Amino acid sequence: MHWIAIILTTAVLTLILYWLLITTEGVYLGRRIVVWLYDITAHKYDGIKEFDAEAEHFFLIRPLLVRLRRVPNPLVLDVATGTGRLPHFLLEAPTFNGRIIGLDASEKMLKLANEKLRPYGHRASLVQQVADQLPFPNNQFDLITCLEALEFFPSDTAALQEMIRVLKPGGTLLVTRRKGREGKAFIGRYRTVQQFEAHLRQLGLEDVHTNPWQTDYDQVFSRKPA
Repeated sequence: MHWIAIILTTAVLTLILYWLLITTEGVYLGRRIVVWLYDITAHKYDGIKEFDAEAEHFFLIRPLLVRLRRVPNPLVLDVATGTGRLPHFLLEAPTFNGRIIGLDASEKMLKLANEKLRPYGHRASLVQQVADQLPFPNNQFDLITCLEALEFFPSDTAALQEMIRVLKPGGTLLVTRRKGREGKAFIGRYRTVQQFEAHLRQLGLEDVHTNPWQTDYDQVFSRKPA
């Protein structure tokens, strides 16, 4: 019986650690742990994600370009840019003639992003900062994106409020909503489609709508009132 108790206790502790460090990527342990986990996995991040260029352009970049079609020389902010995924694919699009700033708290992720974005020169720049303390003035950006990251911030509401603050009136916000079994694993932080859309409206956004995207994520578009 003693050994059974030890085995059961070990199994439970292992599951808890997996939930804390893998499933929820340290969010319940604090921001420093989250950033540290991204720092130590930065070198293999793109390999884990296996981004497909064709899918990225069709499902991500093309909808953004449609929303920017009437904006001359748009200024874009990508919050939690990681290794520069969105800036790279957006700048690669022939019809995008603007500039983009990628922001992330992980120094090692930004180093990889810098290498990826170097060919684009002054059209791409990177900032190391957290999402709930954006170092930009009000009403600055035509488009703000935040992909696969909201659930890992200490407060998704505080981060969203900052993004809305620096978004121009009439500008577009694209964020993602974690869904499915792993989404529900974020205890106390998970929102259904209806709850998430209502939350964005409560923060002052309009034209809120959700698009199915990946197995674990929806895209959620909204607009800051003009």
